[in-house]
Amino acid sequence: MSKGEKFLIWAMIAAILLSNPPILIWVNAICKAKPLIFGWPTLWVYLTTVWTAVIVVFVYAVSKEKPLQL
Repeated sequence: MSKGEKFLIWAMIAAILLSNPPILIWVNAICKAKPLIFGWPTLWVYLTTVWTAVIVVFVYAVSKEKPLQL
């Protein structure tokens, strides 16, 4: 397994963990204390940031992979 594959796997695991209800309970507590960040809902900003990072990592990892040889 290459370094890029390991990084992709860890990034996906991190994104799944950061989107799980136990973590979101902590994020929700922050959202109650500060409901808006830069005029946007805090939870929306958090989830959008997490999944945007996942998409960027995924696209980067896919671009580094070799094409399939069928």
